[in-house]
Amino acid sequence: MKEYRLFVQSMYDRSVGFYETYGISVFESGEMTRIIRDISLERDKVEALAERFNTEQPDTDHLDQLIEEFLYDFSV
Repeated sequence: MKEYRLFVQSMYDRSVGFYETYGISVFESGEMTRIIRDISLERDKVEALAERFNTEQPDTDHLDQLIEEFLYDFSV
C-alpha cells in the first residue's frame, strides 16, 4: 500500500524572497519512492489531494496526469 504525504519545500525568488511550496511524496513499504515538487502554494489543497490519493490509491504512473487535472480545475 502506498502512502502519500505532504512535501514542503522552501524556495527563493529574487522578487518575492523566500516562500514555501507544497508537493507530494510517495512512500511504499516505508521507503520514499517519488517526490512531486512545487504543485501549489496552497497547503490545504495539496494536503486534500494527498488525502484523496491515500483513499483512492492511484497507480504512481498516473500521478502526473491526476495532478495536472487537479491544477486545471483545483477540485479535490
